[in-house]
Amino acid sequence: MNQAKFDALEQYPTNPLFTDAERAALDYVTELTKDKKVSPDTFARVSRYYSERAICEIVWLVASEHLYNMTNIGLNIHSDMLCDISKKKQRG
Repeated sequence: MNQAKFDALEQYPTNPLFTDAERAALDYVTELTKDKKVSPDTFARVSRYYSERAICEIVWLVASEHLYNMTNIGLNIHSDMLCDISKKKQRG
């Protein structure tokens, strides 16, 4: 992903840098992460753009990242500095 897209992630629903396929995937992972479920409409949208295998890979990435983050929280391991990098860019 390029830096402009990374910086625009919060605006993905309306930002023209993102394709409809990317918006569908981001909506999918947002629901999966926040709600621990995915609506049938969101699943139908992501299925239009991605194969079953690709969807499985997306779910695996979300689940493994969640496990990694929960492990770090439980062991009091701090950020990988991504947040700090973003703050530095805003100030700079």
